[in-house]
Amino acid sequence: MMKAIASHEGGLTWQQAVKKVIRNVMVEYYRAVPSLRSPFYMLKLIETYRRMLHPHLFESPIHYYTVLAKITDHLLQFFTSGAEAQRSPLLLFAQATYRHGKGRGKTNVDIDFVYEEDGTYTMRKLLLEDAPSFVYHYAQIAPAACKQTFGFYPKKIEFCSLLTGERMVETTDTFQLILVT
Repeated sequence: MMKAIASHEGGLTWQQAVKKVIRNVMVEYYRAVPSLRSPFYMLKLIETYRRMLHPHLFESPIHYYTVLAKITDHLLQFFTSGAEAQRSPLLLFAQATYRHGKGRGKTNVDIDFVYEEDGTYTMRKLLLEDAPSFVYHYAQIAPAACKQTFGFYPKKIEFCSLLTGERMVETTDTFQLILVT
């Protein structure tokens, strides 16, 4: 049974609530066999899970409906094309841990999707905010965290903005490697 996501003092932000809905939609979407993955199926899942969002989490009703429309449009754009619908992620909403070195601590990294094709790994990160500093930091640490946690090093990271529809691809060899073993 679905529980509504409500905000209490110190509770969830609209971004956190939307991320939970997106996670539920995408987990269900990828549970389906590829032949059932379609724009209609995605819309059905979004309609089911959007009921978990309370409009009062947003700045206004217009903000609520604008975010919902943009996210719907861009999830359809990024995940329901013929080739995309046939892909299944190797990792889906996993967490990797980057260990900074002996006695220097660790950082947990949320991994949204990892796809493997012909021995090459691609990460995909969904964004609700366009923050260049986040993209830079994530591209620096996430590949190393994947290597330490899962044993592979992704060759590229796709950043997909669900509010603007922009897709940015970073190849991991363009960044200074910070892998510590």
